[in-house]
Amino acid sequence: MRTRKTAVAITFVALALGACTTSERATVAPQPQGVEGRWNAIGGPVAYAATFNNGRFASVEQGTGGVLATGTYSDLGPGQINILYTSRTTNQQQSANCNLVQANRLACASSTGTRFEFSRA
Repeated sequence: MRTRKTAVAITFVALALGACTTSERATVAPQPQGVEGRWNAIGGPVAYAATFNNGRFASVEQGTGGVLATGTYSDLGPGQINILYTSRTTNQQQSANCNLVQANRLACASSTGTRFEFSRA
């Protein structure tokens, strides 16, 4: 009888340890850091998305996939970037300063005074 109780106890311990190991293996996708990744514009006359990738910036119209602007971006400090881009519609170079106001929200102001915002896609 004692052997059976020991076997049952060992089985419960093994199950408990197995449950712990399983929960440790379950991983949650890491949250993107900074501005890297894809963002959707909030408001504005045209629905578009922007991509920030290793210092490169691009924006495309969501309906057609047409390129609206391309350029570069640089870090100004924690949660702040500067985008230097060329508009494909006006062929003019512009600049915008942006602040990461929340982990998933980016607020920008262009050199012409235009304000625009993005939410992380």
